[in-house]
Amino acid sequence: MKKSLMFRNALRQLRHGFNRPFMVMFESTLHCNMKCGYCAIWQNQQPEDRAARERVFARMDEAADFGVFAWSFSGGEPLMNPNMPDYIEYAARKGFFTSMPTNGLALKKYAEACVKLDQLEVSIDTLDREKFAQRRGIDGLPVILEALDHILDKLDHKTIQINAAVDLDNLEDLPALAKFCSEHGFLLHTEAVHNVVRTTWKTEDVEMEQEALDRVATYVKNLKKEFRCVRFYTDYFRFYRNDGFNKSFPCRSASHLVNMRPDGSIQFPCAFVSLHRGAPKMSLREIYESPEVREIIRQSPDMWDFCKGCKIGCPYEVSAYRNSPLTAIRSAMDFMRLS
Repeated sequence: MKKSLMFRNALRQLRHGFNRPFMVMFESTLHCNMKCGYCAIWQNQQPEDRAARERVFARMDEAADFGVFAWSFSGGEPLMNPNMPDYIEYAARKGFFTSMPTNGLALKKYAEACVKLDQLEVSIDTLDREKFAQRRGIDGLPVILEALDHILDKLDHKTIQINAAVDLDNLEDLPALAKFCSEHGFLLHTEAVHNVVRTTWKTEDVEMEQEALDRVATYVKNLKKEFRCVRFYTDYFRFYRNDGFNKSFPCRSASHLVNMRPDGSIQFPCAFVSLHRGAPKMSLREIYESPEVREIIRQSPDMWDFCKGCKIGCPYEVSAYRNSPLTAIRSAMDFMRLS
């Protein structure tokens, strides 16, 4: 089923000049049960509208027919949405390449569903329990490590990736984390800490200056030579060092990433800033053919002020695919070689 969907939708993308969405990022909830110092999402835990399960299933059907072949469950903390096991099961049956980042606190509870993901991403910045609690706002490391041990017994051929948000504070903790990943068969994905801009939520400025970023890049590249499990994207770090999105490398989130909110609406131009939302009851085709969305997609390469300097990973990935084929190919080769 997965190969069939990938092949069919690759042909659809080819017919459209690779100029349409190929990935859904579904923010299944904006709630979170951690209090990370470099993230503000947990500060805004207001009641939210969540789509009925059948509406999310319908979105998956629409996406499969629209040319999408990758589905990412995001948040907040995705596992705070109680319908996640059903969503993972349905997406797997549809044949999407599925991925989900999680802080891991509820991983053991939902292990049976999570093993069906193609890529499970668990956020761990350090194995130092005290430092973990300081960075993440909760003493949750023992619970997460126990859950990882539990899920390994159920895992078949899927990939577990440890996501480490890196700055100078935890840089020297990475060798122990890489050794842990190597011993357990995990990948270690390192990404420099960056600001996550949302129009109504503020957090401290956590982005690193170029000197600090160069130090991080050099350290991680050397670590990769020692541990094959370490994943390091040189092009992304160069993008970060060059101040993120700009007119020569514009964000393509509006045209290539379906940004789906908890209520099933589709937000433009990205998940973090809203100029327009396609209503939950509208189909993807109706939304993307609407005059409002066509105009936003037309304008997006010219860059709104709120886009300039953004360094967020998901919009970068789809933008690299569209802006620079060579960058996309290098990233894909690195991803496939390690998976």
